[in-house]
Amino acid sequence: MTSASLDPRRRILCGRANAERVAIRMSAKTGKSHAVVRTSNALQPFCVMPTGENPPGAIELQVVVL
Repeated sequence: MTSASLDPRRRILCGRANAERVAIRMSAKTGKSHAVVRTSNALQPFCVMPTGENPPGAIELQVVVL
């Protein structure tokens, strides 16, 4: 499945910008660092998870709580 065949709403929800927003919100809520990780799944190309629980080399963005 290509991103062109996805519904426009799903394309927004699956995008990196939305994953960044989710990571920032999760970090603010929990007080812990989170990372946006690239996956190989076309329906969920990005995943947000706590820093340290991600596969090496897959991090797209890391949100660090200071």
